[in-house]
Amino acid sequence: MLFFPTFPKPYISSGSCHLLVASICFYFVLINTHSCFGDLPLNSSEEIKAATPTTQQSQPTSATTEDSNYWFQNAEASLQQKILSQKTIKKKAKNVIFFIGHGMGVSTVTATRIFKGQQEGKSGEENILNLEHLPNVGLAKTFCQDTKVADSACSSTAFLCGTLANEGTIGLTSNVQFGDCRGQQNKSNHVSSVLAWAQARGMSTGIVTTTRVTHATPGATYVHSANSDWENDKQVKDSGENSELCDDIAEQLILGDVGSRINVILGGGRRELTPENELDVESNEPGLRTDGKNLIDSWLQTKNSNSAKYVWNKEQLLSVDKIRTDYLLGLFSYSDMDYVADADFNADPSLTEMTKVAIDVLSKNPNGYFLFIVAGRIDRAHHENKAQKAFLETIAMDDAILTAMTKTLEEETLLLVSSDYSNVMTISGYPSRGNPILGIAGLSDVDGLPYTTISYANGPGYKHPGANGDRYDLANDPLFDLEYTQMTGLPLIEETHGGEDVSIYSRGPWAHLLTGVNHHSFIPHLIAYAACLDIPGRNELKGAHCLSSSFNLSSTSTQ
Repeated sequence: MLFFPTFPKPYISSGSCHLLVASICFYFVLINTHSCFGDLPLNSSEEIKAATPTTQQSQPTSATTEDSNYWFQNAEASLQQKILSQKTIKKKAKNVIFFIGHGMGVSTVTATRIFKGQQEGKSGEENILNLEHLPNVGLAKTFCQDTKVADSACSSTAFLCGTLANEGTIGLTSNVQFGDCRGQQNKSNHVSSVLAWAQARGMSTGIVTTTRVTHATPGATYVHSANSDWENDKQVKDSGENSELCDDIAEQLILGDVGSRINVILGGGRRELTPENELDVESNEPGLRTDGKNLIDSWLQTKNSNSAKYVWNKEQLLSVDKIRTDYLLGLFSYSDMDYVADADFNADPSLTEMTKVAIDVLSKNPNGYFLFIVAGRIDRAHHENKAQKAFLETIAMDDAILTAMTKTLEEETLLLVSSDYSNVMTISGYPSRGNPILGIAGLSDVDGLPYTTISYANGPGYKHPGANGDRYDLANDPLFDLEYTQMTGLPLIEETHGGEDVSIYSRGPWAHLLTGVNHHSFIPHLIAYAACLDIPGRNELKGAHCLSSSFNLSSTSTQ
């Protein structure tokens, strides 16, 4: 007998679907994706932000109605659903959408799930994020060639270029050490990205990020740099190197062989592309370039004015003619884009809006597209020990994932979500179910003072002991304030990354191979296999699905 579990309210249109219909709709979303999520009322990151409490409150819990029979039925329904929905899609992936939650470890996903659920009036633990509906889950190891814990540069080289690299280097082999300009110049040390492989196959390509577009994570799609800080020519010179010999990251984005052919570029960081004698259109701050180049102007000059568009605010972005536009550059901030918690969404687009526009522009190509999307501010919030901001950034990415799910077909689009590394945030103590995730977990059995459920191993949130040496008493701290820094065990100016494995969530052609435990560097090789891309200089494995150019559904099998 098939039992249908109760699904979260956001997926049921109020007053319109009884339980059976909601269950069937949810089932078909998991199997065939695409239409059931439609216009259903999902709480966005902006709505969650507005609903966040300012003081600790007891949260509603449904635990009292969840007896043993409920959990047996829940497990039986889940088992039946998995049996019916299990399938492998062994056909060519026409499109690839690759999300990276920057710094989004497993603990961040868990805490965000609870946080979002609690803002929706539930106890939180039973909540489900959109990304958790993706049917295949695996793990990725995140170490780099020379370090146990990864940074943005070497990790992005691994999951975009297919090889491990040294800390601080992007798009280069491990022969190049950090800051080695001469090694950067040697083209035998260059490794190309899966985005470049897609371009060679005739696919359209795009990058969307809430960081600067020259940040290391999106940068690995197009750059070869011995120093991930070399985002403009001044930073190259400040390192004692010749910027004429070692091109900076912004210049490689606009004028480089791969960067200049990217169809959609959306994110922040105007300062890296503009000269120091020009003031920014919004912040009124000078650009950072000392070579006099305005690379935004250079981008426009190298493109056909009838099919290329530069935008710098939300209104301009949403007004873009997606049919006529083949090249789109959108830079919405002087540096990184604002946190969701601080953003003015009347002026700047959300990650969801950027994702939607990017898909609309890229999907015109009959050869398909590769789109790389970075939720880049999760990591920065963790570095500041501001957990609530990190959760809101993760919810914003989850909103964008839903948009990608609803705008694509599972049978033709490989959709994957992962992270570059974790951060050192943990969920601890023995708080009762429904206890606010940002609240007090309990009292120490050593000093009798409270501690919070969320804490960090290190970072600026360290609470120094009092004059008598006693541990800091956070009983009266504003735990639910957006700017609150969680307690840490070790004082550091910035919190560090974490070294544990990160999750890979996926659906679509050949996504069933993204399970188990993998090296980060396996991911682009799987993408290349699924989309039948050639890896320069490699005699890579090709499957029978690559022998036909069609994207028919005949290779889809349900087991």
